[in-house]
Amino acid sequence: MQTYRSMRFGGLMAAFLFLTLGLFVTLPAHAKPPSACAPTTFSLSGSNVDNAWKQVTNSQWSNMLPMIWQDKGFHFYTRVRERGPNAGIQTPSDLESEIRRGTATTTTTANRYQITLNIQNGSGSFMKVFYDYAGGKNAKCELVTLSY
Repeated sequence: MQTYRSMRFGGLMAAFLFLTLGLFVTLPAHAKPPSACAPTTFSLSGSNVDNAWKQVTNSQWSNMLPMIWQDKGFHFYTRVRERGPNAGIQTPSDLESEIRRGTATTTTTANRYQITLNIQNGSGSFMKVFYDYAGGKNAKCELVTLSY
């Protein structure tokens, strides 16, 4: 015969296990990005890396990116042209330097990552580079946006 105490403990353990398993099932899966997507290896190339953002075209930006990186639709490029200069990112070379000094972490969205830059706005929020990596043989690190 079970005592009230042992039944209560058993019920609590069952509830704990149920909740724990539920959390594991609902956590987003992250494909581990290749080392080429690490902030410390982000390296732009070309003769336009030191030009002001207003002088850099979509095509030039695309050609500057390392082969493993892409900016589909140029949303990231548009954001960095808008927000970068006010944050001290005047050129693609400035962006490269900030990314290389940044800290990469996962986000709560599956296959989305962020690189936190050492740039803060007036309210103390750090600027972040968001990118996706879905994994797979030919997957690329896809720049998404630049935001606080």
